[in-house]
Amino acid sequence: MVFLISLCLALIFILVCGDSLKKNPVPFYIGTFAISFLSIFAAWSDMAMPALIENWIIPIVAGGGLTGAFFAIVMYAGAFPNRSLGAKTFIPLRGPLSIIASINGLGHSVAYGLSYYKKALNGFSELSTSLIIFIVLSTIMTLIMIPLFITSFVSVRRKMKAVTWKKLQRMAYIFYALLFVHVMMLMVPPALKGSKGYDITVFVYVFIYLSYLVCRLAKATGATAEKLPRKQMVLVSLSLLVATSTVAVINANIEKPEEKPDEKLASEKIEQTTDLSATNTLKDGTFTGEGMGNNGTIAVEVTITGGEISDIVFTKFSDDAEYFDVEKDGKEMIDQVLQAQSADVDTIAGATYSSEGFLAAVKDALKQAGQ
Repeated sequence: MVFLISLCLALIFILVCGDSLKKNPVPFYIGTFAISFLSIFAAWSDMAMPALIENWIIPIVAGGGLTGAFFAIVMYAGAFPNRSLGAKTFIPLRGPLSIIASINGLGHSVAYGLSYYKKALNGFSELSTSLIIFIVLSTIMTLIMIPLFITSFVSVRRKMKAVTWKKLQRMAYIFYALLFVHVMMLMVPPALKGSKGYDITVFVYVFIYLSYLVCRLAKATGATAEKLPRKQMVLVSLSLLVATSTVAVINANIEKPEEKPDEKLASEKIEQTTDLSATNTLKDGTFTGEGMGNNGTIAVEVTITGGEISDIVFTKFSDDAEYFDVEKDGKEMIDQVLQAQSADVDTIAGATYSSEGFLAAVKDALKQAGQ
C-alpha cells in the first residue's frame, strides 16, 4: 500500500513540478536531501512520533516507498513508444528523477540498511541464509546505484565520452533487477503471513516490472510506431493477468499459525474478556501474561501501581526484528497502553500478528490483576 501511495505522489509531483524540475533541478535536489535527512532522524530517533509520521511519512520517505516509485518511473520511461505522450513527458526528466530517486535511496540505506549491517558485524553465523543473501544483494545494488547517481548529473555527463557513459548506464538494467529482488524479499514473507497491504505492493511491483519487460522487448524488436502501442496494450494486459495470478497464489498460501487446543482455549478466553483499565479494580503487583505472535509466544510483565498500569516489560519475544522491533515498535505499543490504561489500542502497521500477540499478553496479565 505504501508503494502504491508513493507512486501516486511521484506522478503528481511530475505533473505539477515537471517543467520547473526540467528548467532548474537544483532546488529540488536540495529539498530532497533535506527531507531525506529529516526522515533519517525520525527513523532513528527514540522520540515518540505522531501516528501519521510513524505509519506513513517515515515508510514513504525513509522506508523506500518514494525511492522505488521514482526508479519505477525512470525505468518505465524507456518503454514508451517513441514520440508518444509518455516519452515526451518522462524521457526529458529521467536524469533529474534518477538523481532524486538516488538521494532518497541513499537516505533509505542509512535509515534502514545500517541495521542489517550491524547484525552482520555480530557474525554471519547468527543470520539466516535469506538475510545474508538479502544483505549481499542490497550491497551490490547500492554500489551500482552510486556511479549511476553521479553520472546522472549533466555537468558530469558532459565530461565523459558518450560511448563510456552509455556503457555505464547499461548497468541500470542490473540495478532494476536487483531492486525487484530486494523488494520481493521484503514484501513476500509478510504477504505470505497475511499482513495487510503487502499483497498490494507485490501486485503493483510485479505488474510494473513485467509490463516494462515485455514492452521493452517489444520495442527492441523494431515494431513500427503504429503497431507498437496496440502490441503494448496486449502485453500489458497479460502482465496484469500474471500479476493478479501471483497475488492470488500468495493469498492462497498464507501461513496460518496452528494453535494447540489449550493455547486456542486460552486465546478465546482472553478475547472474551473485556479490557481491564484503571477504572476497574486492579491489584498492585507484577503480573505475567502470554500471547501468540508470528513465530511463537510473546510474554510480558505488567506492573500495577496504585490501581494503574505503571510499567510493561517484554520477557519473551520470538518474532522477526525486521517486522517488529522490540526497542522501537515495542516501546510504541507500551506507550500507547500506558497512555490509554488499556490494551484496546492500535496495532503497528505491517506487524499485525506481533502487535496482537503483545496485546493478548497484556490482556492476560491484566486479567490476573483484576482477579
